[in-house]
Amino acid sequence: MERNNKKEYIDFKNRIYNFFLKKKKFIIMNMNHPMINISDNISAEVVSEAEYLFKKKYYKKALINFNNIINKSFLKKELYYNIIKKIALCYFYLKKYDLAINFFKILLKTDNSAEENIFNLGMCYYLQSNDYFFFQKNRMKYIKIFLFLRKNYPNSRYLPRIDKILYNAFLTLKKKKESIGMYYFNTKKYNSSRIVFKQIINDYQDIFNIQKDYIYMIISQYKVEKENKNYSFEETMKLHNTYLQLFLENENHFIYEMNLSLPSKIKKQFKKIEIHLILIKKITQYLLDNNYNNYNNYNNYNNYNNNNNNNNNNNNNNNNEFKKI
Repeated sequence: MERNNKKEYIDFKNRIYNFFLKKKKFIIMNMNHPMINISDNISAEVVSEAEYLFKKKYYKKALINFNNIINKSFLKKELYYNIIKKIALCYFYLKKYDLAINFFKILLKTDNSAEENIFNLGMCYYLQSNDYFFFQKNRMKYIKIFLFLRKNYPNSRYLPRIDKILYNAFLTLKKKKESIGMYYFNTKKYNSSRIVFKQIINDYQDIFNIQKDYIYMIISQYKVEKENKNYSFEETMKLHNTYLQLFLENENHFIYEMNLSLPSKIKKQFKKIEIHLILIKKITQYLLDNNYNNYNNYNNYNNYNNNNNNNNNNNNNNNNEFKKI
């Protein structure tokens, strides 16, 4: 009995020894890991375990471990920011974007992996914008972040994805503004609709086809001048001239005109306005030409009278001289 107890005790000691030996080997094998740059009061095993959980995508468990390390230990700077990054990514993958944003902002106080951290911060706002309550506010935030990233990192590996996100974001914003413009237009608040469509053209003419928006702006401007009894339609004429310069490819063909998703009512209305503007142009030109001709005739008449007067004066002078003789 005593011999058996002694044997079990020796086996137990051997198991403990082998356990620590394996742990020692594990630690030594992982000493080159970038995370194992720790202070004296934290075990490398704790960091390695958290890293292992993160790598295996056990983000909830990894998050607990990383938070414990941050809360209980005094860390060197490099390790601190590495753990902060992992915490941010854990929250990101767990779709807790508001918490992830806080940690990515901490990271951006340093220059470590700035490009990646900026992109991840932008992605937090982008994914959060799908939430109804954050929709508009966060869309503008991620647009600004991605534009900043695009400008400052022109060779970024994230550019293809960023460009796609930005295109869809601007398209959504344009459609939203168009719906506001159409609301004003359909409720006959033409001055407001004119302002909105003008903003759309100024903001998005370098990205999208804005021919349809130009048409609604011209109709709105026409209605405003008609309401104000400004029958010269001077501003409408200017807009229409610009429209022709932008979209008229040749005498009888407009760019994408057949593809414009415009109601037939609007197309007919715009056509009537165009005919009216052309008529005004012709009448104005006729009046100008007529005034010019009248002016010339008037000048000719004056010249003729002056010549006659001069001739009469000459004749009178001659007669007077003849009388003297």
